[in-house]
Amino acid sequence: MFGDLVKAGTKAMGGARFGLLNVLPGALVTAVIVTLIRAHAYEFGRPLDLSAVLPGRSDIGSAVVFTLAALVGGILLRPFERLLVQQLEGYWSAPSPLAPLRGAAIELHRRRRNNAFTRLTLAMRDQPEFPDGPSSLSQLAAQERRMERQARAMARDRKTYETYPDDKDLRESGPLSTTHLMPTRLGNVLRRAEEMAGGRYGLNAMTVYPRIYPYVSERLAEAMARQLELLAATASLSVSFGLLSALTIPLLGRLDWWSLTPLAAAVLSVLAYRGAVITAGYTGIVFNTVFDLHRFDLTAAMRYPLPKTSAEEFDLNQRLTGYLQKAETHTLKDDEGLSGKPFAHPQEPAPPTGRPLIPPAGDGAGSA
Repeated sequence: MFGDLVKAGTKAMGGARFGLLNVLPGALVTAVIVTLIRAHAYEFGRPLDLSAVLPGRSDIGSAVVFTLAALVGGILLRPFERLLVQQLEGYWSAPSPLAPLRGAAIELHRRRRNNAFTRLTLAMRDQPEFPDGPSSLSQLAAQERRMERQARAMARDRKTYETYPDDKDLRESGPLSTTHLMPTRLGNVLRRAEEMAGGRYGLNAMTVYPRIYPYVSERLAEAMARQLELLAATASLSVSFGLLSALTIPLLGRLDWWSLTPLAAAVLSVLAYRGAVITAGYTGIVFNTVFDLHRFDLTAAMRYPLPKTSAEEFDLNQRLTGYLQKAETHTLKDDEGLSGKPFAHPQEPAPPTGRPLIPPAGDGAGSA
C-alpha cells in the first residue's frame, strides 16, 4: 500500500519527493561499513585503529571524498532499499526469495487475528461483576483486580484485532477468512487503512486517491506528506539496520566489544520496524480523514449530482470505482462511458432506502 500511496500522490504533484532523508539510510550503511573497513575491524587479531578513520587537519580532501562517497552510496542503494521496504510490507510474490514463506506467514497472522477475536468475544460475553450479596473487603479487592486484568486483556485483544483488514469476506464468513491478510504486521496495518478509507463509502481507495488528491486541503495534504515521509524513513532505517546487522556478522569472530555490533544493529532494526508500524497507524488515520472530508469532491468533479442518502452514495461510488478501474486497465466496452447505461445518473431521484447523509433542517436530536 505504501508504495502505491506514494505513487498516487506524487503522480498528482508531478514528481517524487527527494531530499537528504531519502538517501540517509543507505548513506548510513555505506559510512559504517567503510569506517569498519578502514579501522581494520574485519582483520581478526588486530586491534581497531579509529585514528585511521578520522582525517587529520591536512587531510580535509579525504573527509570530503568520504562524505561524498557515503552520499553516492546512499543514492546507489536507494532502488534496492525500496525493494526491501516492499518486502517489509509483505509483497512476497515470486521472484521474491520470501515467496515460499508467504502462506505460512499469512496463516500465523490469521491465527493471531482469530485468537484475539475469540478471546475478545468470550470476554465480552462473560464479564465479571461485583457480587450482589455482602462481601469482605479482600473479596471486593480481588474481584476488582480480576476485572482490571480482564479489561487490560480485552483492550490488548481489541488493539490486535483492529490492526487487521476488516474486509467483506471477514464480515460475511466470520473470522476464518484470509482473503486480504498480508504476511507482515506492517502490511496488515497499511492494508486495513487502505480498505477502511474508501471501503466504508463503496470506493476503492487506491483507484480513487489520485483523483481526490488535487482537492485535498493544504493542511491535510501537508499532514499526509509528513506521515508518508516519516513512514518511509522508519521503514528504510529498519531495512538499513537489518543490512548492517547482516554485513557485520563477521565481527562476532573478534570476541570483543565490537562483536556486539550485529546485535545492536538488529535491535535498532526491530525498533525502527515497530516505529514504522506505529507510524502506519497514524498514516491510516490521516488517509481516512482525506476520504471523510473530500470524497464528495470526486463526485462533483465527475459532474454527478450529490447523493441524498448513504445508500445512494454507496451505490454511486461502487459504479464509479468500477468504471475507473476498467478505464485504467483499458477493459471498457464501447457503451460503458460515463454517459453509458451502467453509469448514467437517474433522471428521477430513487426512493430513499438509506439513512440521510445530512438530517433535514429543524430536526432535533430527539426527533424520530
